Amino acid sequence: MNIAYNAALQAATAALAAAGYRASRESHHYRVIQSLRETLGTEAAVVATFDAFRKKRNIVGYERIGLVSDADADAMRALAIQLRDQVVAWLRTHHRHLLPPTS
Repeated sequence: MNIAYNAALQAATAALAAAGYRASRESHHYRVIQSLRETLGTEAAVVATFDAFRKKRNIVGYERIGLVSDADADAMRALAIQLRDQVVAWLRTHHRHLLPPTS
């Protein structure tokens, strides 16, 4: 789950940076995740799901092992792919200059 979570977080961070912002260090992950509603217009339910994975990841990383199921990992991977695709589509529409040239 951690790799998928980091991929989704990087996608959200890229969108935030493309919009001309960056999250402060305090509550960084939370702020980046919440910014998706403003940058991409991501649905509240998707943001809530991502934030729930953030909370679960914190518990797993600091308090308990074995809390993440295979289903959780698969869902986080699907969310990461969804966010990546949303960010790329949004960049094509709003910030094409930030994308590499296509062949």
